[in-house]
Amino acid sequence: MKEKSKRFLLTTLFMAFCLCSWTQTDSLWTVRGRVTDAKTKKPLASVSVMSNRVGTVTNADGEFVLKLSAVPHEVVFSCLGYQTRHLTAAACRALEQEGNPVRLQASSVMLDEVVVEGHEARDIVLKAIDRIERNYPNNPNLMRGFYRETVQKRQRFISIAEGVVDIYKTGYQKSDAGDGVKILKGRRLLSQRASDTLAVKLQGGPVLPIILDIVKERDILLNEEELSKYTLRLRTPEMMDGRMQYVIELTPRVTETYALWTGRLYIDRETLAFTKIDLSLDMHNPGKVTEMILRKKPFSLRFTPHELSLTADYTTDGGVTRLNYIRNIIRFRCDWKRRLFKSNFNIVSEMVVTDCHEGANIRPIRVRDSFFRHDNFYDKVIYFNDPDFWGSENIIEPTEDLLKGIDKIKKKMIDK
Repeated sequence: MKEKSKRFLLTTLFMAFCLCSWTQTDSLWTVRGRVTDAKTKKPLASVSVMSNRVGTVTNADGEFVLKLSAVPHEVVFSCLGYQTRHLTAAACRALEQEGNPVRLQASSVMLDEVVVEGHEARDIVLKAIDRIERNYPNNPNLMRGFYRETVQKRQRFISIAEGVVDIYKTGYQKSDAGDGVKILKGRRLLSQRASDTLAVKLQGGPVLPIILDIVKERDILLNEEELSKYTLRLRTPEMMDGRMQYVIELTPRVTETYALWTGRLYIDRETLAFTKIDLSLDMHNPGKVTEMILRKKPFSLRFTPHELSLTADYTTDGGVTRLNYIRNIIRFRCDWKRRLFKSNFNIVSEMVVTDCHEGANIRPIRVRDSFFRHDNFYDKVIYFNDPDFWGSENIIEPTEDLLKGIDKIKKKMIDK
């Protein structure tokens, strides 16, 4: 592959305790709860909460809200390293009334399941790549998703933007040509302090499920040429949805003109489907990382990257594995020449698929409705002022610290 093509792709980067409360409003059923580790009682983030392809994930506090159009047959809670739990609507009602917790136990790995039958780590990954077209959708998918991006300056939130989007994806035998994102509704909140202006321009936005779907966009990592630049090692296997997962660690073994990755690949032992991918850019050469993630900055500003990491989670339903959740974190420092103080920034972008439809009759998103990679999300959404803005849409619940950040920004805007 040409280096220019790879740079283009990479530059665009940018429980168990569950108390269930059921309510009915305009034929909408809602389940609320909090997920924690059964033993430690600590909250679990990014737990998948699903019912018949409608779902969400828990926030950093382990909290979730799942909105459904009818009483579900069951609600499924799944998280890597934990036993999957299936709860009926009646069970959730009983738990709420009795105040009893639902406990998700950490999964245990049997020693005889650690055996990899002589296969090398690289062989497992290459075989998983060969099976992508068999394990993932071959027909177009139209997915509904919830997207949120937050920017923190030091420990203080200075901007929040979020929206409901439609995502069209062609089958996994094709690249992202024809894939598109349409914003259905969204809102934003920006700090009014002049000193809070983010002077740098980094690519990102609701196109995350297109440009960071590592399994579909194999030019980023999952091809033989790129994998030859890494050392791959098998680690202790883990359970996901009651199925054993190979855990393969990758680290750079060569030096390239662009930054390489470190991280882990999780692969279903039976189907060889990629179920989770955790990656971070190697920060040994900050200059290489800067070239990949920085789009624009003032001449007198010094930009120092500290972290670029991404997580892509996939879920399997009916024998087909699909993208479920994606998160991108960028941490960096900015300081102006001839100024004393430096500022650390933290940008978190995440998207969860809340519904999905598949079929040959699914039509692409029209060009005039599409969100393009150079678009500014803030220009396409409205002010953050309606507490009932989301209605029946499934979202990622805001964390406690995010709620406090929203209140602080609103207060500053009122004071002005």
